[in-house]
Amino acid sequence: MNKFGLVVTAIAAITCSSAALSAIGTVSNAKITQLITTETTYGGCMVKLSKPISSAVDNCAAGWVAFSCDGALGNSVPRASAMWESAQLAYALDKTVRVRIDNSKKLNGYCYSDYIRVEN
Repeated sequence: MNKFGLVVTAIAAITCSSAALSAIGTVSNAKITQLITTETTYGGCMVKLSKPISSAVDNCAAGWVAFSCDGALGNSVPRASAMWESAQLAYALDKTVRVRIDNSKKLNGYCYSDYIRVEN
């Protein structure tokens, strides 16, 4: 195989393997069991879900998802704040939530969520 063929094969392998590792999944009917707010890590806020994240998406740290309340992932801070408030509401009222998780975006090793819906 010539150099060009090797380069094309290598690029294809890298592209396919990274695409296979990134995914978006949804965890439904989960309760929020813990909350974290911080100024310097985890994007400012995180929640722990009662259901394993691995049921929806791989390569995420155990049970915790970050909303990037500080905008570290280029997301809207007001939108992240609204999501955080929804998470607090669900926690306070013991409601279930539906959360979408993206394992290609991480904060301190924890996967990012760009969607939360309070259920019931």
